[in-house]
Amino acid sequence: MYIVIVNPEAGHGRSIRLFRKIQKDPLYKKANCRTFFTEGPGHAEKIAEQVAEIHHENLSSVIVIGGDGTLHEVINGMKQYPDVPVTFLPAGSGNDFGRGIGLKTRGVKLFRKIISHPLNYRVYLGSYVLHQRYKYGKRTFLNSIGFGLDGHIVTLVNESNHRHWIRKFHLSNFTYPIALLRAIKNMKPVHFELEIDGHTHPVTEGMMVTISNHPYYGGGMRIAPKASLQSSNLQVMIVRQISKKKLLALFLSVFIGKHTQIREVEEIKAHSVIFRSKEMVPFQVDGQGGRCSECHVKKASTKATIFKD
Repeated sequence: MYIVIVNPEAGHGRSIRLFRKIQKDPLYKKANCRTFFTEGPGHAEKIAEQVAEIHHENLSSVIVIGGDGTLHEVINGMKQYPDVPVTFLPAGSGNDFGRGIGLKTRGVKLFRKIISHPLNYRVYLGSYVLHQRYKYGKRTFLNSIGFGLDGHIVTLVNESNHRHWIRKFHLSNFTYPIALLRAIKNMKPVHFELEIDGHTHPVTEGMMVTISNHPYYGGGMRIAPKASLQSSNLQVMIVRQISKKKLLALFLSVFIGKHTQIREVEEIKAHSVIFRSKEMVPFQVDGQGGRCSECHVKKASTKATIFKD
C-alpha cells in the first residue's frame, strides 16, 4: 500500500496539478494508492501519524506531494516509524530537500520510479527542542534551523500579503530574495549565546545563526556547502554584525557557496548546538517561522528512510 499526502496549496497550486496528472497514470491504481489532502498547517503531521500507526506494517512508502513544510510535518508525524520509506515529490516554492538528496527526476516520472524501481537510503536528519521541552517538544528537521535575520525573512515569506503579490505577478522563483530585500531594510543584530558541543562559543551578537543538515535553503541557496545528510554532524553558519551593503553581497554569493569567504562569516562543524537569547527572536525551521529564546539542536541519533532516484 502507498499513502499519498497532498498539500493542495503548495507551490501556488503546483502540487494539486501534479497530483491530477499522477492520478491518471495506470500505476496509481495498480499500486493501491490511498490519497489524503491537507486542510491547513499541522494537518499533514496528523495524517502521517494516524496512517503510520494503523498501516506501518503494510506501507511500501508514504509519498508527499508538496513543499518542504509539508514534508517536515510528515516526517514528524512518522518519527515513531523511521523504517517506513518516505518519498518526496517536490511541488512547493523552495524544494530544498529535493536538492539536498540530489533528486534528478521530477513529476510523474519520479512517481513511476517510486513504484517501479524503489531505491531507498538512510539519512541523518536533525532534531530540535524549544525552551527545554524535552518531554513533549522534541522535533525533527530536514533542511535547516536558523535564528535572527534568517527567521525574519521566513516570517515575511509566509505573510499572506507577500504571498498574494508573489502569486499575482508569478514570482514564485523569487519568493525568498524579495523577502530578503525587505528584511535587510530593518535588520538589527541579535544578542545571543551559543554553546557548541558543550563549549561556549565567543560570539555575543550577530545578524543570524543557521544550522544546516545539507547545503541548500531559500530555494537553492548553498548556505552550507559542506553539510551532508550522510554526516553525523551539522554545519553552523554565524554571520556577525555586517553592513547592509555587505550583507546583500553575502546573499548574492550564497548561490555559488562563496559567502563563507567573507570575513564576518564563520562556519563550524558541530554535533550539538544550544542557542540562547534574553529576548524572543525570530527563527525558522524548514521554512516555517516562529519566535523563541532558547533552542537545543543536534543531529538525530537514528536515520530516516528516504527514497532517492
